[in-house]
Amino acid sequence: MSFASIQKLPTNLRKPCCGLCFLFVLLTFFWNPLAFYLPLLAYEITILFVPVQKNRPACADAFFKPQQNPAQGRVYIFSAFCLLLLLIIQTLRTAAPAPLFLLCALAGYLSWKSRQIWQAKQSLHLLRDSSTENQILLRQKNQNLIHQQDYEIHVATLKERNRIAREIHDNVGHMLSRSILQTGALAALNCQEQLKEPLNALKSTLNSAMDSIRESVHGLHDDSIDLENSIQEILKDFSGYQITLDYDIGFAVPASIKYCFISIVKEALSNIARHSKATAISITLRQHPLLYQLAISDNGEPNCSFQPGMGISNMEERIRNLNGNFSISTKHGFRIFISVPA
Repeated sequence: MSFASIQKLPTNLRKPCCGLCFLFVLLTFFWNPLAFYLPLLAYEITILFVPVQKNRPACADAFFKPQQNPAQGRVYIFSAFCLLLLLIIQTLRTAAPAPLFLLCALAGYLSWKSRQIWQAKQSLHLLRDSSTENQILLRQKNQNLIHQQDYEIHVATLKERNRIAREIHDNVGHMLSRSILQTGALAALNCQEQLKEPLNALKSTLNSAMDSIRESVHGLHDDSIDLENSIQEILKDFSGYQITLDYDIGFAVPASIKYCFISIVKEALSNIARHSKATAISITLRQHPLLYQLAISDNGEPNCSFQPGMGISNMEERIRNLNGNFSISTKHGFRIFISVPA
Protein backbone atom coordinates (compact mmCIF):
# COMPACT_ATOMS: atom_id res chain seq x y z
CA MET A 1 0.00 0.00 0.00
CA SER A 2 1.44 3.37 -1.06
CA PHE A 3 0.53 6.96 -0.21
CA ALA A 4 -0.37 7.67 -3.84
CA SER A 5 -2.69 4.68 -4.03
CA ILE A 6 -4.47 5.75 -0.82
CA GLN A 7 -5.98 8.70 -2.71
CA LYS A 8 -7.80 6.29 -5.02
CA LEU A 9 -9.46 4.42 -2.14
CA PRO A 10 -12.93 5.21 -0.74
CA THR A 11 -13.01 7.80 2.03
CA ASN A 12 -13.86 5.29 4.76
CA LEU A 13 -10.73 3.20 3.96
CA ARG A 14 -8.20 6.01 3.75
CA LYS A 15 -7.68 6.50 7.50
CA PRO A 16 -6.93 2.82 8.28
CA CYS A 17 -4.48 2.64 5.38
CA CYS A 18 -2.75 5.84 6.46
CA GLY A 19 -2.53 4.37 9.96
CA LEU A 20 -0.77 1.30 8.57
CA CYS A 21 1.73 3.47 6.70
CA PHE A 22 2.56 5.52 9.79
CA LEU A 23 2.81 2.31 11.79
CA PHE A 24 5.49 1.22 9.35
CA VAL A 25 7.33 4.51 9.98
CA LEU A 26 7.24 3.87 13.75
CA LEU A 27 8.54 0.35 13.27
CA THR A 28 11.71 1.76 11.69
CA PHE A 29 12.65 3.07 15.16
CA PHE A 30 12.54 -0.42 16.60
CA TRP A 31 13.89 -2.40 13.67
CA ASN A 32 16.72 -0.65 11.88
CA PRO A 33 16.64 -2.63 8.58
CA LEU A 34 13.24 -1.08 7.84
CA ALA A 35 14.94 2.31 7.54
CA PHE A 36 16.23 1.33 4.12
CA TYR A 37 12.63 1.55 2.87
CA LEU A 38 12.56 5.26 3.69
CA PRO A 39 13.64 6.23 0.11
CA LEU A 40 10.44 4.62 -1.08
CA LEU A 41 8.56 6.75 1.43
CA ALA A 42 10.34 9.85 0.10
CA TYR A 43 9.29 8.91 -3.43
CA GLU A 44 5.65 8.50 -2.34
CA ILE A 45 5.57 11.79 -0.43
CA THR A 46 7.01 13.70 -3.36
CA ILE A 47 4.70 12.19 -5.95
CA LEU A 48 1.71 12.66 -3.63
CA PHE A 49 2.16 16.30 -2.71
CA VAL A 50 3.65 17.85 -5.84
CA PRO A 51 0.61 19.91 -6.89
CA VAL A 52 -1.24 19.58 -10.19
CA GLN A 53 -3.32 22.62 -11.12
CA LYS A 54 -6.75 21.65 -12.44
CA ASN A 55 -8.94 23.36 -15.04
CA ARG A 56 -5.90 24.89 -16.72
CA PRO A 57 -5.88 25.38 -20.50
CA ALA A 58 -3.90 22.78 -22.36
CA CYS A 59 -1.83 25.38 -24.20
CA ALA A 60 -0.84 27.01 -20.89
CA ASP A 61 0.26 23.68 -19.43
CA ALA A 62 2.42 23.11 -22.48
CA PHE A 63 4.44 26.33 -21.97
CA PHE A 64 4.06 27.30 -18.31
CA LYS A 65 4.68 25.34 -15.16
CA PRO A 66 1.66 25.02 -12.88
CA GLN A 67 1.80 27.23 -9.82
CA GLN A 68 1.95 25.56 -6.46
CA ASN A 69 -1.08 25.61 -4.19
CA PRO A 70 0.01 27.16 -0.83
CA ALA A 71 -1.87 24.57 1.25
CA GLN A 72 -0.36 21.70 -0.70
CA GLY A 73 3.06 23.33 -0.42
CA ARG A 74 2.80 23.49 3.37
CA VAL A 75 1.83 19.81 3.51
CA TYR A 76 4.76 18.94 1.26
CA ILE A 77 7.25 20.94 3.36
CA PHE A 78 5.91 19.46 6.59
CA SER A 79 6.16 15.91 5.18
CA ALA A 80 9.70 16.51 3.92
CA PHE A 81 10.67 17.96 7.33
CA CYS A 82 9.26 14.91 9.12
CA LEU A 83 11.14 12.62 6.75
CA LEU A 84 14.36 14.57 7.29
CA LEU A 85 13.89 14.39 11.03
CA LEU A 86 13.33 10.66 10.76
CA LEU A 87 16.53 10.31 8.73
CA ILE A 88 18.51 12.26 11.33
CA ILE A 89 17.21 10.00 14.07
CA GLN A 90 18.10 6.93 12.01
CA THR A 91 21.55 8.41 11.42
CA LEU A 92 22.16 8.37 15.14
CA ARG A 93 20.92 4.77 15.37
CA THR A 94 22.55 3.20 12.31
CA ALA A 95 26.05 3.01 11.00
CA ALA A 96 25.29 3.70 7.34
CA PRO A 97 23.57 7.13 7.11
CA ALA A 98 25.17 8.32 3.87
CA PRO A 99 23.61 5.72 1.53
CA LEU A 100 20.26 6.32 3.18
CA PHE A 101 20.44 10.08 2.62
CA LEU A 102 21.59 9.56 -0.96
CA LEU A 103 18.83 7.09 -1.77
CA CYS A 104 16.14 9.37 -0.29
CA ALA A 105 17.40 12.35 -2.27
CA LEU A 106 17.54 10.27 -5.46
CA ALA A 107 14.04 8.91 -4.86
CA GLY A 108 12.65 12.41 -4.30
CA TYR A 109 14.32 13.70 -7.47
CA LEU A 110 13.03 10.75 -9.56
CA SER A 111 9.55 11.23 -8.15
CA TRP A 112 9.58 14.95 -8.99
CA LYS A 113 10.91 14.25 -12.50
CA SER A 114 8.30 11.52 -13.08
CA ARG A 115 5.58 13.93 -12.01
CA GLN A 116 6.84 16.54 -14.47
CA ILE A 117 6.87 14.01 -17.32
CA TRP A 118 3.35 12.90 -16.42
CA GLN A 119 2.15 16.51 -16.38
CA ALA A 120 3.77 17.14 -19.77
CA LYS A 121 2.02 14.08 -21.25
CA GLN A 122 -1.30 15.21 -19.81
CA SER A 123 -0.78 18.68 -21.26
CA LEU A 124 0.08 17.18 -24.64
CA HIS A 125 -3.07 15.03 -24.60
CA LEU A 126 -5.22 18.02 -23.65
CA LEU A 127 -3.60 20.15 -26.32
CA ARG A 128 -4.16 17.44 -28.94
CA ASP A 129 -7.82 16.98 -27.94
CA SER A 130 -8.38 20.74 -27.94
CA SER A 131 -6.80 21.04 -31.38
CA THR A 132 -8.97 18.21 -32.75
CA GLU A 133 -12.09 19.80 -31.31
CA ASN A 134 -11.19 23.19 -32.79
CA GLN A 135 -10.61 21.59 -36.19
CA ILE A 136 -14.03 19.90 -36.10
CA LEU A 137 -15.73 23.17 -35.10
CA LEU A 138 -13.83 25.04 -37.81
CA ARG A 139 -14.93 22.52 -40.47
CA GLN A 140 -18.53 22.81 -39.32
CA LYS A 141 -18.39 26.60 -39.46
CA ASN A 142 -16.81 26.47 -42.92
CA GLN A 143 -19.55 24.13 -44.12
CA ASN A 144 -22.22 26.42 -42.69
CA LEU A 145 -20.61 29.44 -44.34
CA ILE A 146 -20.38 27.64 -47.69
CA HIS A 147 -24.02 26.55 -47.43
CA GLN A 148 -25.11 30.08 -46.49
CA GLN A 149 -23.07 31.53 -49.35
CA ASP A 150 -24.59 29.07 -51.84
CA TYR A 151 -28.06 29.90 -50.58
CA GLU A 152 -27.47 33.66 -50.87
CA ILE A 153 -26.14 33.20 -54.41
CA HIS A 154 -29.16 31.08 -55.27
CA VAL A 155 -31.58 33.70 -53.89
CA ALA A 156 -29.75 36.49 -55.71
CA THR A 157 -29.91 34.49 -58.96
CA LEU A 158 -33.64 33.94 -58.54
CA LYS A 159 -34.23 37.63 -57.88
CA GLU A 160 -32.24 38.56 -60.97
CA ARG A 161 -34.21 36.11 -63.11
CA ASN A 162 -37.43 37.54 -61.79
CA ARG A 163 -36.25 41.06 -62.58
CA ILE A 164 -35.25 40.09 -66.12
CA ALA A 165 -38.60 38.39 -66.68
CA ARG A 166 -40.43 41.46 -65.44
CA GLU A 167 -38.36 43.78 -67.65
CA ILE A 168 -38.99 41.62 -70.73
CA HIS A 169 -42.70 41.44 -69.98
CA ASP A 170 -43.08 45.17 -69.33
CA ASN A 171 -40.86 46.51 -72.12
CA VAL A 172 -40.28 44.03 -74.94
CA GLY A 173 -43.70 42.44 -74.56
CA HIS A 174 -45.42 45.81 -74.68
CA MET A 175 -43.53 46.88 -77.80
CA LEU A 176 -44.30 43.59 -79.56
CA SER A 177 -47.98 43.90 -78.69
CA ARG A 178 -48.05 47.41 -80.12
CA SER A 179 -46.23 46.25 -83.26
CA ILE A 180 -48.78 43.45 -83.77
CA LEU A 181 -51.67 45.89 -83.42
CA GLN A 182 -50.05 48.35 -85.83
CA THR A 183 -49.37 45.60 -88.36
CA GLY A 184 -53.00 44.46 -88.13
CA ALA A 185 -54.18 48.01 -88.67
CA LEU A 186 -51.93 48.43 -91.70
CA ALA A 187 -53.18 45.14 -93.13
CA ALA A 188 -56.78 46.28 -92.70
CA LEU A 189 -56.14 49.63 -94.41
CA ASN A 190 -53.97 48.21 -97.15
CA CYS A 191 -55.46 48.39 -100.65
CA GLN A 192 -52.45 47.18 -102.57
CA GLU A 193 -52.48 43.51 -103.41
CA GLN A 194 -48.68 43.21 -103.55
CA LEU A 195 -48.36 44.35 -99.87
CA LYS A 196 -51.00 42.00 -98.48
CA GLU A 197 -48.77 38.94 -98.32
CA PRO A 198 -45.73 40.73 -96.77
CA LEU A 199 -47.93 42.30 -94.10
CA ASN A 200 -49.45 38.94 -93.18
CA ALA A 201 -45.98 37.38 -92.98
CA LEU A 202 -44.81 40.27 -90.76
CA LYS A 203 -47.81 39.83 -88.49
CA SER A 204 -47.15 36.06 -88.25
CA THR A 205 -43.51 36.70 -87.39
CA LEU A 206 -44.45 39.16 -84.67
CA ASN A 207 -46.97 36.72 -83.23
CA SER A 208 -44.31 33.99 -83.15
CA ALA A 209 -41.91 36.37 -81.43
CA MET A 210 -44.61 37.23 -78.90
CA ASP A 211 -45.22 33.55 -78.15
CA SER A 212 -41.48 32.96 -77.67
CA ILE A 213 -41.26 35.95 -75.34
CA ARG A 214 -44.18 34.60 -73.28
CA GLU A 215 -42.55 31.17 -72.96
CA SER A 216 -39.21 32.69 -71.95
CA VAL A 217 -40.81 34.99 -69.39
CA HIS A 218 -42.85 32.17 -67.89
CA GLY A 219 -39.76 29.96 -67.74
CA LEU A 220 -37.72 32.65 -66.02
CA HIS A 221 -40.54 33.34 -63.58
CA ASP A 222 -40.91 29.64 -62.71
CA ASP A 223 -37.18 29.33 -62.06
CA SER A 224 -37.18 32.50 -59.94
CA ILE A 225 -39.61 31.04 -57.40
CA ASP A 226 -37.85 29.87 -54.22
CA LEU A 227 -39.94 27.23 -52.48
CA GLU A 228 -38.63 27.90 -48.98
CA ASN A 229 -39.08 31.67 -49.20
CA SER A 230 -42.57 31.24 -50.65
CA ILE A 231 -43.61 29.01 -47.74
CA GLN A 232 -42.06 31.41 -45.25
CA GLU A 233 -44.17 34.22 -46.75
CA ILE A 234 -47.31 32.07 -46.37
CA LEU A 235 -46.50 31.38 -42.72
CA LYS A 236 -46.41 35.11 -41.96
CA ASP A 237 -50.22 35.17 -42.33
CA PHE A 238 -50.55 32.52 -39.57
CA SER A 239 -48.44 34.15 -36.86
CA GLY A 240 -51.04 33.23 -34.24
CA TYR A 241 -49.93 29.60 -34.36
CA GLN A 242 -46.75 28.00 -33.10
CA ILE A 243 -45.40 26.81 -36.43
CA THR A 244 -42.40 24.52 -36.87
CA LEU A 245 -40.90 24.33 -40.37
CA ASP A 246 -38.44 21.54 -41.17
CA TYR A 247 -37.13 22.25 -44.68
CA ASP A 248 -34.62 19.83 -46.23
CA ILE A 249 -34.88 20.27 -50.01
CA GLY A 250 -32.21 21.35 -52.49
CA PHE A 251 -32.34 24.22 -54.94
CA ALA A 252 -33.18 22.37 -58.19
CA VAL A 253 -36.89 21.66 -57.59
CA PRO A 254 -39.18 21.23 -60.64
CA ALA A 255 -41.58 24.13 -61.13
CA SER A 256 -44.62 21.83 -61.08
CA ILE A 257 -43.69 20.51 -57.63
CA LYS A 258 -43.03 24.05 -56.38
CA TYR A 259 -46.48 25.27 -57.41
CA CYS A 260 -48.10 22.10 -56.08
CA PHE A 261 -46.50 22.29 -52.63
CA ILE A 262 -47.14 26.03 -52.31
CA SER A 263 -50.84 25.59 -53.14
CA ILE A 264 -51.21 22.63 -50.76
CA VAL A 265 -49.55 24.47 -47.88
CA LYS A 266 -51.89 27.44 -48.43
CA GLU A 267 -54.98 25.25 -48.56
CA ALA A 268 -53.96 23.08 -45.59
CA LEU A 269 -53.24 26.07 -43.36
CA SER A 270 -56.56 27.65 -44.37
CA ASN A 271 -58.39 24.42 -43.44
CA ILE A 272 -56.61 24.31 -40.08
CA ALA A 273 -57.56 27.91 -39.37
CA ARG A 274 -61.22 27.31 -40.29
CA HIS A 275 -61.92 23.83 -38.91
CA SER A 276 -59.25 22.87 -36.36
CA LYS A 277 -58.85 24.12 -32.79
CA ALA A 278 -55.09 23.77 -33.05
CA THR A 279 -52.43 25.94 -31.47
CA ALA A 280 -49.34 24.35 -33.05
CA ILE A 281 -48.60 23.34 -36.65
CA SER A 282 -45.73 21.27 -38.00
CA ILE A 283 -44.64 21.41 -41.65
CA THR A 284 -41.95 19.07 -43.00
CA LEU A 285 -40.52 19.10 -46.51
CA ARG A 286 -37.86 16.57 -47.45
CA GLN A 287 -36.07 15.52 -50.60
CA HIS A 288 -35.09 11.90 -51.16
CA PRO A 289 -33.20 10.43 -54.13
CA LEU A 290 -36.42 9.43 -55.92
CA LEU A 291 -39.18 11.52 -54.37
CA TYR A 292 -40.24 14.66 -52.53
CA GLN A 293 -42.27 14.53 -49.31
CA LEU A 294 -44.58 17.03 -47.66
CA ALA A 295 -46.14 16.44 -44.23
CA ILE A 296 -48.47 18.86 -42.42
CA SER A 297 -49.92 18.19 -38.97
CA ASP A 298 -51.45 20.07 -36.04
CA ASN A 299 -52.40 19.40 -32.42
CA GLY A 300 -56.13 19.96 -32.88
CA GLU A 301 -58.90 17.80 -31.48
CA PRO A 302 -59.90 14.61 -33.36
CA ASN A 303 -62.82 15.14 -35.74
CA CYS A 304 -64.76 11.96 -36.53
CA SER A 305 -67.33 13.83 -38.63
CA PHE A 306 -64.78 15.33 -41.02
CA GLN A 307 -65.89 15.34 -44.66
CA PRO A 308 -63.43 16.25 -47.44
CA GLY A 309 -64.42 19.43 -49.25
CA MET A 310 -63.41 21.17 -52.45
CA GLY A 311 -59.99 22.13 -51.04
CA ILE A 312 -59.05 18.52 -50.23
CA SER A 313 -60.30 17.42 -53.66
CA ASN A 314 -58.10 20.04 -55.32
CA MET A 315 -55.08 18.80 -53.34
CA GLU A 316 -55.71 15.21 -54.41
CA GLU A 317 -56.12 16.30 -58.02
CA ARG A 318 -52.81 18.18 -57.98
CA ILE A 319 -50.97 15.20 -56.51
CA ARG A 320 -52.65 12.79 -58.92
CA ASN A 321 -51.46 14.89 -61.87
CA LEU A 322 -47.90 14.47 -60.57
CA ASN A 323 -48.32 10.68 -60.08
CA GLY A 324 -47.92 11.12 -56.34
CA ASN A 325 -49.54 9.70 -53.20
CA PHE A 326 -51.90 11.65 -50.94
CA SER A 327 -53.18 10.60 -47.51
CA ILE A 328 -55.11 12.48 -44.83
CA SER A 329 -55.95 11.63 -41.23
CA THR A 330 -57.98 13.31 -38.47
CA LYS A 331 -57.53 10.79 -35.63
CA HIS A 332 -54.86 12.77 -33.79
CA GLY A 333 -55.41 16.23 -35.19
CA PHE A 334 -55.33 17.16 -38.86
CA ARG A 335 -52.55 15.36 -40.75
CA ILE A 336 -51.59 15.34 -44.42
CA PHE A 337 -48.83 13.23 -45.92
CA ILE A 338 -47.79 13.65 -49.56
CA SER A 339 -45.08 12.00 -51.65
CA VAL A 340 -44.30 13.00 -55.22
CA PRO A 341 -41.78 11.29 -57.54
CA ALA A 342 -38.75 13.41 -58.40
